[in-house]
Amino acid sequence: MNFKKCLKNTFIFFSFIFLFFFKQISAYEIFIYRPYKDKKPLSKEKKIFIHGEFFGQLQLPSTFPSYNDLSGEEDRWNYGFRNIVFLTDKTSLLAQLVTHDDGHRRTKFDWHFSLRQYFSDNLVLIIGHDSNHDSDYQSSYYTNRNYVGLGLPIENNQFYIEPFTWFFHHTNQRGHIDFSGNKLRQEYGLRIGTWLTEKISLNFQIFAQTEKIFSLGQSFLLDFIVRVKMFKEFELSFGLGLLEDIGESSLGNHNKFHKFTWGLAVPF
Repeated sequence: MNFKKCLKNTFIFFSFIFLFFFKQISAYEIFIYRPYKDKKPLSKEKKIFIHGEFFGQLQLPSTFPSYNDLSGEEDRWNYGFRNIVFLTDKTSLLAQLVTHDDGHRRTKFDWHFSLRQYFSDNLVLIIGHDSNHDSDYQSSYYTNRNYVGLGLPIENNQFYIEPFTWFFHHTNQRGHIDFSGNKLRQEYGLRIGTWLTEKISLNFQIFAQTEKIFSLGQSFLLDFIVRVKMFKEFELSFGLGLLEDIGESSLGNHNKFHKFTWGLAVPF
């Protein structure tokens, strides 16, 4: 068994350990554009092939708080992994773990899972689960939510765009950054990814959260990431993120947080 195969098998093992023992640990998918020409679906290969990456990020400067109740020092470091398993040519399973660190201790764990079923090249059903928990349970808040939605992807070898929306059920996440609103009912947004050159990719996503279906929303989140491929299995990244209330909350708050990210990723 070569080193690469051993690493993948170890990764699979620990992924399933996380799945079964960290079920109660707000998460959202970090969108990175990456075409997968050699998908190797489970239905054909009869074995699991995982595509994904390990990543680490320094957030500096950052005003994002460490804990869910908006307390603590600024969120400083993110570490985690993201992987995709192609079950068939039209069905994929995505899993992502992001850990947060304030520079002194691990503060939060964010999980994201989604199942994507393509009905056509430009229509995909999305069924997902997000959960988040402070690692030392300092905060009284944690988000846990399930959703079902649709995406309208348009892509080729160089470009990807996907307007999307999903609707929540069995969720305890509330509107506004301070969680003072009613339970969230919908998120909708846009993802864009493109290769600027053979080694530089640009990735962008923005989405809004709303307590009422098909309404303007209570807050929005934006991510902009540039990736530079240094060689086949090592990439540098930099970007920015913004989380902001669209209007004033019932507690009289209009929260706004921003961050600049500097990091690396190891795709596999």
